[in-house]
Amino acid sequence: ETFNMAALWKPVVAAVLVLTLFTSEFAQASSLPPASEILSDGQRACSYFLEHTTDFQCGWTRGTFMLGLIEFYKASNNATLLKYAQDWAENFNYQLCSKKKSTSNVQDPPGIQDANNQLCGATYAELYKLGGSQNKTYLAATLAEFDAEIANEKSNNFWSWVDALFMAMNTYARIGSVTGESKYLTKMNTNFNVSAFTPISEGGYAFWSTKYHLFYRDDRFLNSTVFWGRGNGWAMGALVAAIENSPEGDARNLYISLLQQQAAELKSIQGKDGVWRSSLLNATGYPSPETTGSSLFTYGIAYGVNTGILSKEDYMPVVEAAWSFLSTQALQEDGLFGYCQPVGGSPEHNINASTTSDFCVGQFLLATTQVAKLSAAL
Repeated sequence: ETFNMAALWKPVVAAVLVLTLFTSEFAQASSLPPASEILSDGQRACSYFLEHTTDFQCGWTRGTFMLGLIEFYKASNNATLLKYAQDWAENFNYQLCSKKKSTSNVQDPPGIQDANNQLCGATYAELYKLGGSQNKTYLAATLAEFDAEIANEKSNNFWSWVDALFMAMNTYARIGSVTGESKYLTKMNTNFNVSAFTPISEGGYAFWSTKYHLFYRDDRFLNSTVFWGRGNGWAMGALVAAIENSPEGDARNLYISLLQQQAAELKSIQGKDGVWRSSLLNATGYPSPETTGSSLFTYGIAYGVNTGILSKEDYMPVVEAAWSFLSTQALQEDGLFGYCQPVGGSPEHNINASTTSDFCVGQFLLATTQVAKLSAAL
């Protein structure tokens, strides 16, 4: 009888192939830290900030932190954070912020019509959902302002800078969800379309670039290749809120399509260190890693993978690389979260390992919630 070497090796080759595939899948599944470790990183950053602040503020910077905090509470169940959020909201009597206009040269509307002063309402809406009593006073001031804007067609172009998408849409989307009234989601979509697509000649701002699949910050940069990292993070965070709180339909499909297109572009320009730069298409001119944009990109892309909007195969490596930098380079031993571009409205160079802020920590907390969820599902 002839000895058949090929026949002998067939089962061995098959076994090796199965083992290789299993090992590959296992490596992919274990490349993110356990969810508990991810949440521990988030708690470290949150605790550091809370230990180094003594005041309550209601504007967009603290509003971003509070949104991150309340979402992190939902992931971690740390009752201390819920109590902090309740105390913060009660300090402002659940009112929208009424800070004076910023010094930006962007012509934003005054007072509570300014999207920067509306983000606090997103946390009020979350507290409303979390509260067993469903206390409607939590929503009263926000509903009054949004109802006034719905009645005022001239408010359709209030969002004249891309940051406003995050500040207003996070609140509009949650208000639409908790009240079950479609008028808030319709208004959000109307304003979004004016900001993202309507040309300036027709009263809009045309932030969305169909060529680059990124968002311009404002009309100073239209038709250029200057795409601000944090500005695009704000936009991606706004899309997450809109997708999460909108019913099936054309509007939600639009938000999904934009997130997919933006994520694909971000994937193609991700830095070798895992994060992005202050000027997205000019890493040579702006070499420093930057985390206010990168945290929101990580948040949005991880959300996309968690919900099936983005391919796990294509985007897990993006999240893994980003999280590695955020958690091991930007997050320091004492809990300081760095590489945050300070307040501004365009790409800048004033970024280093020690630059931090309340809003930057909030953005990191948002990323933490989605990355932990992704890890737990692997």
